[in-house]
Amino acid sequence: MELARRTITKAFGLMIVLAASACHPDSRPQNVVLISVDTMRADRVGLYGCSRPTTPNLDRWFGKDGRIWLRSWSSEASTTPSVVSMLTGQMPQEHRVRMLLQIVPRELRLLPEMLPEGWQTAGFVSNMMLTSEASALGAHFQYYDDFVDERERYRADTFERNAAHTTDAVLQWLGARREKKDERPLFLWVHYMDPHGPYHPPDDWKRTFTHPSPIPIDIDRVLAYEREPGVTDGLAYVDAYDEEIAYTDSQIGRLLDGMQLDPDRTLVVFTADHGESMMDHEFWFRHAVQVYEEMVRVPLMLRGPGVVAGKSELPTSGIDIAPTVLAALGLPRPAPMADVDLRSGKGIAADRTVYTEASLSARDGDEQWRAAIRGNMKWVIGVRPGNCRSTLRRYDLAADPDELTIKPWSEVSDAAKSLLRLCETDPDPAGVPKAWAFGTGLKAPKSPPMSGEDQLKSLKALGYAE
Repeated sequence: MELARRTITKAFGLMIVLAASACHPDSRPQNVVLISVDTMRADRVGLYGCSRPTTPNLDRWFGKDGRIWLRSWSSEASTTPSVVSMLTGQMPQEHRVRMLLQIVPRELRLLPEMLPEGWQTAGFVSNMMLTSEASALGAHFQYYDDFVDERERYRADTFERNAAHTTDAVLQWLGARREKKDERPLFLWVHYMDPHGPYHPPDDWKRTFTHPSPIPIDIDRVLAYEREPGVTDGLAYVDAYDEEIAYTDSQIGRLLDGMQLDPDRTLVVFTADHGESMMDHEFWFRHAVQVYEEMVRVPLMLRGPGVVAGKSELPTSGIDIAPTVLAALGLPRPAPMADVDLRSGKGIAADRTVYTEASLSARDGDEQWRAAIRGNMKWVIGVRPGNCRSTLRRYDLAADPDELTIKPWSEVSDAAKSLLRLCETDPDPAGVPKAWAFGTGLKAPKSPPMSGEDQLKSLKALGYAE
């Protein structure tokens, strides 16, 4: 039931008629901003208990008026499948985008295409795997900026765009939109890459994180593109990773402060595509290959119309983002989206089962890993084609949050049964599609539509640079 309600904004003293629902007396958002960060563990965020000042801007933006979901998992431990889950509300097994460099089918409806006519949709990405060449994601947005133009350190065949340049591009585009007096409601997705390895913030970023004693590591076990020449102290990598997060946070703060969208009419969602192992479980600076908490536990925060502020330990997932946006706009959910709303927690039960997976290694003949989390218990299976019981594990996350003690497998739980059932009905054996379209990597950096000098001049004119 829709209600008409008038509120007077203190800033302008204007009377505005707001459409609202009985459950959420605030207005429906006129803008939705989804910010995702690559490779960002939840426990490196201040609001999630990090002792280092890695995220002062996120803490400031979401700490008072935001909804903080403390127990959230990515649907997949690698970028493309996880992002597609965020934008469809489906698990990888349902949308069937399982691999990096896999083309997202044009017939798959993403969140931007579920919005009413008259909405403007835009995406800004900084990870090469999300470019149109690699994923075809750009076809699902009206405007898509994937101009990754910086060669990744120690990896000549990979390109990215740092957080400052990504923020520049977004603010410039928003400024041009304002100049045109474009008042269409906006869905904006911004994906930052920086915490992904190699961990090396910009040279002009002042590093502040240090540690007293080194932890030696076997450098040969670190992926070649992650290695800092001559650095065998594992904590030096951890420091650099935290610096990358702090640097990204500074740019997220600049974006949120500078985008000039009415905060009372804008729903902001923040999350990560997956986490990262530092030196946990002998996986040094890795993701995509396992479903341990450090690789799949992610931050998830909201702020804006209808958001009930506070922290919650109810279980959530990246697949909850799309239905939340649709609920905020009063739009119907297409199947098989869950009927949940992260703004308030509607539809999220304490005994809900959340699923996550890691399929990258399966492509090379190793096991696919899948997990089901229910309450404090986590059931894990290693999967090979035709064998959903290749490896069976169970962890008690309350007594053993670091997942160091494997408990006996038990199929008494509905969560264990459902995990096996999902595996047995997976149309892609061990998470690897039988046939799928490959995207292509970049052979050279993509150039932005304007030269650096022209872009800087435009930013100065709009007040975003000095």
